[in-house]
Amino acid sequence: MTWGAVAQLRLEHDYYAPNMPPVTVRPTDPAGFDKEGLLLRQMGPRILILAEEDNTELPEAVSLDLDVQNTDVIALTDGADWTHIPQIGLPEHLDHAVLSAAGPSDVPQPPSSRKLAQVSIGLVPGSLRRMTLRCEALASYWAYHVTGPGSDEVIIEDAEGEIEFDPLGSVDLPDGTPAHVIRTRSPLPARARPLQRFSLSRPGPFGPRTLIPVLPAPQAVFTTVTAPDGAGALIQSDIYVSIF
Repeated sequence: MTWGAVAQLRLEHDYYAPNMPPVTVRPTDPAGFDKEGLLLRQMGPRILILAEEDNTELPEAVSLDLDVQNTDVIALTDGADWTHIPQIGLPEHLDHAVLSAAGPSDVPQPPSSRKLAQVSIGLVPGSLRRMTLRCEALASYWAYHVTGPGSDEVIIEDAEGEIEFDPLGSVDLPDGTPAHVIRTRSPLPARARPLQRFSLSRPGPFGPRTLIPVLPAPQAVFTTVTAPDGAGALIQSDIYVSIF
């Protein structure tokens, strides 16, 4: 018995790149998949659908589940949904899809697990289809909460000079400590290994004095805050730093 690949799906996730996101791919209907004489193999970001080489009666399409290994994947992915499973179609004329472009879904998430998406793949007998599914990372405004003496005087600088920051004044932390908030002017996509390098400094008579040469990046935790103009909401990531 000789097997050959009839479809190859490559998963790309901007947050985890170049590594594979913690996602396990399985047939949506394992019994039906097996009845059609198909096998599924996942090798890192590559998913292969195999069939016997003399099998000329392939189904028109198969459906795959993208099961997340931890729920951080849902939180980090633009277009992911906690209540419904996004539906992605890759018919034979389409070889690339982006999760965030999926429309509203009416397929509920199962209560015991979470799925990043369900992907329907069209099969073509005698042909190997090569496809890509890209998942974009959620973007948020990075809000640094700076505590300590003179925190209202500090500034944040981008080593590349590309990202600008706005001072938002002071807020009280839950324990009553005042914190000076400085936030990026535009949202930044989340990354496991951020490329940005921000520093914290205090202006002085002979130029800025660096207090923290490399500021930490945010964790995979997001909050919704009111936009500065009071209309709509922003997704924000909070980072807390102290100076002495």
